[in-house]
Formats: sequence, C-alpha cells, structure tokens
Amino acid sequence: MPAPKCPYQTTIIVEDFACHLALPVTVRNTPQIHCQSEDGLQLCNRVYTHLKTVGLAAFEMDDDLATTPHNIYLKIQYGGLLGLQAMLGTEDENPGKIADVGKLVETITQDGKSVDNLDYASLTPRMLEHKTRRRRK
Repeated sequence: MPAPKCPYQTTIIVEDFACHLALPVTVRNTPQIHCQSEDGLQLCNRVYTHLKTVGLAAFEMDDDLATTPHNIYLKIQYGGLLGLQAMLGTEDENPGKIADVGKLVETITQDGKSVDNLDYASLTPRMLEHKTRRRRK
C-alpha cells in the first residue's frame, strides 16, 4: 500500500496552510505530510485532480512532472485552495493562509457529495495570478 501522502503537503510543510489530518513524517531524510484519514485523503485527491485539470489547461501544460515546472503545480494548489476558501467566504485572518485544508475541502464539497459539481474553472484566474516564493540564493 502506498504512503498516504497529502497532495497539498508542500503548502503544509512550509506552514502556509495547515490541516487537522496532517501527520508530519520523515521519509529518507525528507519531510512529508501523511493524511490520517483514508476518506479525507481520497476527497483531497479528488479535489486536487479537478484543480490540476483546469489549472494545467490554463497554463497550457501537460500533467508531466518531467516537463511541467514544480511552481506550476504550486500555483494550482495555492490559487485553487485559496479560491475555494473565497467561494465559502471564510478567508483566513492571515491573507494567503488556510487554517485547515481538510475542513475546507469537506465543507466546500459537502463531505464529498458535490466534489464533481464545483466551478473549478472559475478558480483559474487565481491560479494564473498566484506568485510563488523565490528560493533564496
């Protein structure tokens, strides 16, 4: 069985987002975030699949880790999740932050009942506009 790796782990590792289901672990000297709920992980993966579909199309990129820059995937995650949070009208006190990704996904999808019916395409402007942090030299 593969590790229950969170699709939004980078956003949680850098502490921009948080999740009540997140379990920090170290695998081969690399930090990872595992999900403590199989249902929660499946739901987050389904949402991320939808976000990637519209986001990659907007960036005119393929879902290929060898050719698509990592920052494109980050823009999709940040812009997509922050856009979902804005749809709910529950933006965090700290701009650009999400207090609980798991609760956000559960709430916006009505515990998975409407995961396929959300207007993911409306989130693409946020994805395209999101600025990722530059690495320090």
